[in-house]
Parts: sequence; C-alpha cells; structure tokens
Amino acid sequence: MLKFENLNIYTKDKTLVKNVSFSIERGEILSLVGESGSGKSLTCLSVLSILAEQLSVSGSIFFTDRNGHAERIDNMSHKKRKEYALKKIAYVFQEPLTALNPVQTCGQQLKENIELCGLKRKNEIDARACELLAAVELNDFQRVLNSFPFQLSGGQRQRVMIAMAMAGDPDLIIADEPTTALDVLLQDEILGLLKKLCIENKRSMLLVSHDIDAVAKFSDRIAVMYKGEIVEIGQTNSIIQSPQHIYTKALLACKPKPQNKGFYLQTLNDSLDNPDFKATAIPQESHSDETLGSMTHLVKDYKDGSKVYRALNDLSFEIKKGASVGLIGESGSGKSTISKLMVKLEKLDSGSIEFDFKNNKPLSSNIQMIFQDPFAALNPALKVGSMLEEVLNKHQSELGKLEKEQSLNNLLIKVGLTPEDANKYPNEFSGGQRQRLCIARALAAKPVLLICDESTSALDLSVQAQILNLLKELQVTENLSILMITHSMAVAAWFCQYLVLLKNGEIVEQGPSRHLIENSTNAYTKALLAHT
Repeated sequence: MLKFENLNIYTKDKTLVKNVSFSIERGEILSLVGESGSGKSLTCLSVLSILAEQLSVSGSIFFTDRNGHAERIDNMSHKKRKEYALKKIAYVFQEPLTALNPVQTCGQQLKENIELCGLKRKNEIDARACELLAAVELNDFQRVLNSFPFQLSGGQRQRVMIAMAMAGDPDLIIADEPTTALDVLLQDEILGLLKKLCIENKRSMLLVSHDIDAVAKFSDRIAVMYKGEIVEIGQTNSIIQSPQHIYTKALLACKPKPQNKGFYLQTLNDSLDNPDFKATAIPQESHSDETLGSMTHLVKDYKDGSKVYRALNDLSFEIKKGASVGLIGESGSGKSTISKLMVKLEKLDSGSIEFDFKNNKPLSSNIQMIFQDPFAALNPALKVGSMLEEVLNKHQSELGKLEKEQSLNNLLIKVGLTPEDANKYPNEFSGGQRQRLCIARALAAKPVLLICDESTSALDLSVQAQILNLLKELQVTENLSILMITHSMAVAAWFCQYLVLLKNGEIVEQGPSRHLIENSTNAYTKALLAHT
C-alpha cells in the first residue's frame, strides 16, 4: 500500500533522513520506532509532501489504494495532495489538545471534515458524525458533539481526532505518537482501537513511537530508526525477542523494570559505547522511619455549575524522610490534585496535610515541584543564569555575590550541565537538558521534598533513563524525599520504595513496592504491573 524507495530529506548543511526504503502491505500495521530526532516524523510528513520549505527531498514514495490503483505521490500537486489527505491517507497527531481548535465544538470540527469529504445534506452529515463517534466508542453522541476540546478527557479528545481522521474512510492511517501523553491503560485502549479500525476495513497503519514496548503488541512489523536511517526491520516478535542491531538492543534496555530495582538504568550511550555494559548498583538509600508528611482523610470536591465532582475521597498516606513514594494512577485519578493541595495551590474541603520539616523555612523552600513539560515550565525570555539567580535570591538571600556564582555553577554541574550553559536561553537546549534545568531550579531552593509530577512522561526512553538516574542519584546524595507522580507503574516500581495506587480519587492499594510487585492480588494493580 505504501512504499518508500531511497528517501532522503536534507537541508543545505545536513542530511536528516538517509536512504530510507521500506513498504507497508495492505492491512498491515508497521511501527516506526526511535528516539526524538531520528527522522520518524519527517518520514511521515514526506508522504503528503507537507515538510517545511527549507527541506529538500529525493527518492520516491508510491501508494496503492484499496482498489489496486497505484501511483507515485511524493511529487503530486497541491490539489491532489488535498484529495489524498481527505480520502486516502489520514493523520492522527500526538497532542489532540493542540491539534483541535479550542474555540469550536468537537461536533463543528468533525462535521466540517465530513462535509469536506463530500456529504452535503445536514441529516446525512449528522448521521455520519454519530456513526464515526460510535466507531471510536464514544457513544454519548450529543455530549461529545456539543463539547469543546477542553471539556473532554485526553482519551476522549484522541478518539475525536481519530473519528475526524476516519471521515473520508482512508486506506492508510499515519499515527504519529498518538498516545505519548496518555496513561498506560488508556494507551492500550487507543492503540487497540486503531488496530480494530485497520482490521475491520483492511486499512494499513504507519504507527510512530519512541516506546518500542508500547507498540509491540499492536504491530505486525517494527522498523527501528536511528540518526535518519532504518537500522533494523522485521517481524515484531523477532525484533523484541532477538534484536540484531546494537541500537535496538539499547532501546529495549533503557526501559525501567521492577527486576532492575536497585541498579541504575542503562542509557543509550552506555549500551552503544559498550555492548557488554553492566548496570551499577545504587548506593543504599538512607531513609528513616521518621514521618516527613502525613496526608490524612483528604477530601476535595470541585463544582461544575450545580454538579459536584469528588476528586479525592477520604485518602490517607505518609511520606518518610529520605524516602521515595510513587503516586500511580490513570488520568483523572486525583494525583495532581494531591500535589496542588500539598503546596497550597488548592484548598482542602476536609482532612489534613501536616509536614515536619524541622526548620523555619517557608513551604516554597521546603517543597519544590518538577513538572511534566520542560518546554512550558521555563521562561523563554530568561537566560539560564538569570533564572537560577532569581531562585537563589529568594531562597538563599544570605549568599554573597561570589558564593551565589559558585552555587549557580555547582547546580548546573550537579545536574550534568556546565557553568557555560548559564549564558544560554532555554530554546538552545534539548528536551532532556531542559528537564535538567528544571531540576537545577528546584534544587536551588534547597528543598526537603521534591514533587515530580509526570516529569519523565514526555521524554524518550533514553532521555527518561538519564533523568530518572539523575533524580535517584540526587535523592541519595542530597537525602531528598521524593513524591513521584506518574501513570507508569514501570517507573514507580523501579524508582520508589513505597507505592500508592489511585483510581477515581480513592486509594486502591498501598505498601512497600517490592511487596506490591510480588504479592498484590488487586486487579487494578495487576493490570498496571502487566505493563512493566
């Protein structure tokens, strides 16, 4: 159905995609995996010639529709490209909240797509909209059609995006990181839905991901991309069980697993530099039995007009000094609400939150947060040095000029950057480096408790391993307590000593991580463990 022959994408100075050749058969799902910057999205965008103007392309792309009509499509006209985008090749993008128009209802956007695909009568368009929503398992038609994107959950928004993509009954789906920001159970639902839509109509799919494990059970074949080249391609089982290329082996080794608990995670560079690399043990964490924070019978309600939504229902847990606690649950389970209550961004309806910091510093000095998106968390108008100096002025005002400069340099070195980086702006760093800057900024306040709110979920597995290793090292060397908020059981089980599992605002289960991993009988816990 889709065939690439010697595809090259390049600028005047650099080749970004080099000699890429592979094909996708009718009804086949092929996953293109690799870290950010490997050329995956560029390869996808080249299919409909929607690359940036400064990029040049050579090679050929051929497409064969379900009727057997074949043609070369890499050099087609704008009119032809528009026709293909509506009726033959559908895109599903990574972030539906960005891809959807925030000032139009989902119904307006879906019906506009349906009309562009050829239907004109209102009753036909309305019927087709409901048919598409049913196909993506959104059966509350009127509520979804009348909702703006922000009024739906992440999974519901992604289903609306898929429904819009299906409006023209395409032959091929290109899904570019369609589940990156979703929790693992919702991730499976969306990928399972996409696979179902392919099987039912003999569609093909090019599925792009940086997480090889996440897409494995939904793929017929996997192609691994590294530095713009396809380094390995084959049947899914063969790639997962017997990878041949050192990069594929390194990708698979980066993911945190419960059985690797107590050892630093392997990074891509570790594996690429030394195929026989053995992970080093993490020094014994010196947490005590002394309680740092007590969350007791927390209740939090939100009002939506006359309706009351209970976000937290009688929830209690503790954080020990120097310990790491994993707060795990799907989107909407109440994880972030707890963090907002802890730093007093929200007010409790009932219950209590008490900390024993044994110092007279303000709450903002004792508790610091690291957020999910390092791109949004940093001020683009401030240089790194100014950003860190601002925090030092507030939380370590007793420092002299030379002491402050030394402290700033030490912070950058501590998170794996250099003193020279103080003169750069955030846009001059990669995603992983920006997250390191966020960590440095948090450490500048000399906190006792660090709250990591999905701080690695937007990162590649390779970069995620680096950041998790850094956080674990800092926990040991700085004797930090860490609350790790995540939807990934794999991350929490590897990182944390104690786990708290949430669902619908209530604690499903809590206890020492090793005990829960080995002995849990709870269905929800076991479902999450299945993704580790």
